[in-house]
Amino acid sequence: MDTAHELSRSLGEDPAENKNPEPDRAGDSEVVGYRIHSEVRNALKKEAQTASDVTYASELVESVMQAYAGGNQIESKVTARLDRIQNFVASQTSAKDAVPRRTESIIEAVTPSRFTLDDFNEAVDEEAAGISSGEYAQKEYLPRVLEQTGYTYHPNQPTLFVPISEVDLSEQDLRDKPPVLRDEDDMREIILEGFLESVGTGNQYTVATAAATLGEGVTHRTVRNKFEEISSHNTDIKYNREDDYLYPLSKEMKSIADRHKEPDIF
Repeated sequence: MDTAHELSRSLGEDPAENKNPEPDRAGDSEVVGYRIHSEVRNALKKEAQTASDVTYASELVESVMQAYAGGNQIESKVTARLDRIQNFVASQTSAKDAVPRRTESIIEAVTPSRFTLDDFNEAVDEEAAGISSGEYAQKEYLPRVLEQTGYTYHPNQPTLFVPISEVDLSEQDLRDKPPVLRDEDDMREIILEGFLESVGTGNQYTVATAAATLGEGVTHRTVRNKFEEISSHNTDIKYNREDDYLYPLSKEMKSIADRHKEPDIF
């Protein structure tokens, strides 16, 4: 009770509210005699000497009897005050503060061993209060978890995440990178890689082809925007807007594609 009162005062509540209510003496009353064990009586006398809200030990006894007869008002009062304290703390805790807490909870659940995407989803559901597994949690928290732990996706098992020290990063193919981990640069590089391969084979690299490579959730509109971006930044690549495909403008580009080299084309 004292701790609850101290916390409530720190939140600006009226100290007067912390005092126990005076017994209600309205109506008929009756003087009663009572017997108290000597050790209890001595303790009451000692408490009355130091208490700020009573003068005599009998007042303490009266307060106890009143609380007993009227129900545990003190307990309910403290419970209500603790609820207000909890609500105040919750109101001061923003979503921004929740992100690092959830991230740390997920990390503790899935590391230090290897973990899969299913393991991550389970950790979100069981450890990250306020959110559930799904696309949002994966996009918002999986990159944070990997960055803070120094993990990455496995080259041969994209839904398996391992410490970077355990894999050869040169073996990773961005096309195998889980879509929730891709950023704008990744999407552009995937499109460029597919475009170069198409140049080497003589096939048209269309919006539909790029969208299929990027996978579910990527719209043709998104790909068209990327095609526009790539062609506007490179004079050797053009975008046929009518037929929705990229094509090389120079023989040098074709030569580079035939040799399967990775040019600095963006």
